[in-house]
This record gives sequence, C-alpha cells and structure tokens, in this order.
Amino acid sequence: MPARSPVVRIRLLAAICLAFFVVGGLGRIALGDQLTGWDQAVLERIALTRTSTVTAWMRTLSWLGGGWRPILIGLLITAVLAARRERTAAWCYLVTNLSGWGLNLLLKLLFQRPRPSGIVRLDGAGGFSYPSGHSMLAPLVFGLGAFLLTRYAGKRVAWLWVSAGMMLAVAIAASRMYLAVHYPSDVIGALLGGVAWSALGVAVYSPLDREPATLPEPGTAK
Repeated sequence: MPARSPVVRIRLLAAICLAFFVVGGLGRIALGDQLTGWDQAVLERIALTRTSTVTAWMRTLSWLGGGWRPILIGLLITAVLAARRERTAAWCYLVTNLSGWGLNLLLKLLFQRPRPSGIVRLDGAGGFSYPSGHSMLAPLVFGLGAFLLTRYAGKRVAWLWVSAGMMLAVAIAASRMYLAVHYPSDVIGALLGGVAWSALGVAVYSPLDREPATLPEPGTAK
C-alpha cells in the first residue's frame, strides 16, 4: 500500500475519533436510565400504528438483516470485489464487517441492557439490547458494500447505490423498533456506530488511493 498523504492521515484520525465517540459516548447514555422513559413512550406509540400489512413488511426487513442473510450477502460482495481484482477493497470490506460484528458482541456484553418489556414483541430475539446487531451491521453490509462496489462509477450512480444501501439499513433498523425487540436508542446508537466503523475501515485500508484494476487493451503487449 502506498504511503498515505496528510489528507488520508487526517481522515484516519477523524474516523477513529468519531468511532470512539459514538461507541463510548452513546453507549454510556444508553446504559443509564436517562432514555428509558422516552424509549418506552416511542415504542408504545409505534405499537398503536401496527397493521397486518406493515407488520409483514417489517418482518421481511428484519429477516433480511439477521441470521445468515447478511453473511451471505457480505461474502458475495467480497467475492465480487476480489473477482474485479480490487483486493484492497475486498479486504477492507471483509475485515471491517468481521470486526464490526465482533465489536457489536463486545458492546452487548459490556452494557448488558435488557430488551424492551411491557410491549408485545412481534419477533423472537435473545441476548442484550444495546446496540442492535441488525442496525449496526446493516450500514457495514449494505452501505459500505454499495460504496466500495460503485466508487469508480459515475458520481450519480454511486450516490444512488450508496443512498439505497443506507436507506435499506435505516429501514432494517426501523423494523427492529416496530417489532419491539429494540429501543429507539438501541438502533440510533447502532446505526451511528455502524457508519463510524465503516468510515474507520475505509480510512485504515484507504481503498480510494488505489486505482481500479484494469485488463490490458486487446492487441497490446502484456
């Protein structure tokens, strides 16, 4: 990997500071009782709006963001990047996702926030509540994946795909609140943490500093 420019070093430092601020600061808030009343009130209001149609959509979004589905999607994106000979980007995506998954598990054990109670849950969920695994991994799998896959495409195409990836991540996070398996602060903190960790991964591996792999033109010497 070529030496990083001062701009890249600044980007790396900013990403690290942002990641630690989100993970530490927001986690500390969620651990306390300051947000519990607000969290509960929001979930109760959401529960009043439930309909069979919306519930079906929310179950689908939650299904997409959990279990083996994001793992499979992540492996496919890694394979595509590797097949395009963008090895730095493939490693960036794979390691950032794996470390983000590990960080989420560590934070759950650290804060040990109980799941919401007093509201009927529409989906099964075990373990601790903060931060939401679905919500933290969705920006890594879908948002970062879209960014790396389209970073050499036109600006409009890249913007559309990254926007779609982040909108899907937000929708998955919203489904976890709708189904009453996570508090709002669980998904807000997790979304911000996922975005920050994505930025950290990009800064560390600096895939933007690499030119895309290209095949030789027909008839030219190798």
